[in-house]
Amino acid sequence: MIAKKTDKGNLENKRTLFLLVGLVAVLCLVYAGFELFASETKAPGFVPPEDDFVEVADEDVIATDQTPPPPAPTQAQQTEVIINLVDNAAEVEMNFDFNSEFDENEVVEDLPDMDVTEVEIEEEEEAPVYVAAEQPEFPGGMQELNQFLKNEIQYPQIARDNNIQGIVLVEFVVEKDGRVSNAKVVNSLFPDCDKEAVRGIMAMPKWKPAKNNGRPVRCYFKVPVRFSM
Repeated sequence: MIAKKTDKGNLENKRTLFLLVGLVAVLCLVYAGFELFASETKAPGFVPPEDDFVEVADEDVIATDQTPPPPAPTQAQQTEVIINLVDNAAEVEMNFDFNSEFDENEVVEDLPDMDVTEVEIEEEEEAPVYVAAEQPEFPGGMQELNQFLKNEIQYPQIARDNNIQGIVLVEFVVEKDGRVSNAKVVNSLFPDCDKEAVRGIMAMPKWKPAKNNGRPVRCYFKVPVRFSM
């Protein structure tokens, strides 16, 4: 009968263990060698010669601290404050001497009369309106207005000689008191005719002024002046 082989006698299985044990033994021997042979007599420290020492004087030292010195105290800090205590019980002289004399019976002279000039404040002139609740009216109506202009206005001779005929439209303002002002030509015909038309309009008597809410107002009005032969 043949005997079977087993792994108990196989040294290959313990190869790794023997390798680790050998490494540990080598490390122990190396450490023991360092401890035994490394001493002060074997390896003395380096000592420089005495001639190689460099002496450093105080004046050669450069200060690295660059902190500026503290500022000098100002005048206000150096001023000594002196407090004088005053006794509250000190007496204060309260007697005042008035040398002015006043006579109750003395008559005071009247001041001379002074001329006082009254200044009249002119009211700001209202702007004329074109349309009012009550329009301005010539005394007697438009028929009387036409008759007035026919009697007042003269046909310029130069316009007659040149056979100039037509209408000059004049615009004017009827003031609050009925006066006529600011007459100007709106539609011109001939210079002489224009001047005569404006002159005749300014010669009109006072009108009945225009009114708004029962109050007189300035109002524009236009009148055509006809020149014909």
